[in-house]
Amino acid sequence: MATNVRSIGIAALAAATVWAIGATVDACSSKAPQSTNYSNLLANPNDVWDTTAYSAAPPTSNPNGQTGVQDVYTHRDQTRQITDTILVLSDPAAATASLKQTQAGLGNKVVNSKAQPAPVGIGGTIVSGSSPDGSKAVSVLLFTEGKAAATVEFAGSPKDPATPDLVTEFGQHQDAAIKKGLPA
Repeated sequence: MATNVRSIGIAALAAATVWAIGATVDACSSKAPQSTNYSNLLANPNDVWDTTAYSAAPPTSNPNGQTGVQDVYTHRDQTRQITDTILVLSDPAAATASLKQTQAGLGNKVVNSKAQPAPVGIGGTIVSGSSPDGSKAVSVLLFTEGKAAATVEFAGSPKDPATPDLVTEFGQHQDAAIKKGLPA
């Protein structure tokens, strides 16, 4: 009988040890970080211009594998589109570097371009021209706000390009949305 009690005691001790080790390993294991929903950072053109002319696709989280959000707004007449991309980086310096890289690559999207400063965020710049095939007028607004890098592309008929004032107005609303919603 003493052997049975001793066996039960050893079995209980072993079970308790295995449970404790399992609980400790589980508590210490790292879990994949949850993807943050950044859709609150997007400015909706319908809110900016008090209209219902634009419809939105569902926002894309982490566009091109980069932390952030993107949405595409299409005008009801199907001739104009706004693609709004907000990348959330580690710090303002990384946001600035990302924006410079994006601007350097605009030659694939905008030809016959000219750049001008825009009073939007930090380093606000509007690059305007046409699509490589000439079928669209394209204006791209680039700026940073804190650790966010924003790229807003306006595409439309070559005969109806987005004006700098329109691009700036939308950009200022976009900048305000980032300031309001970007986590520290």
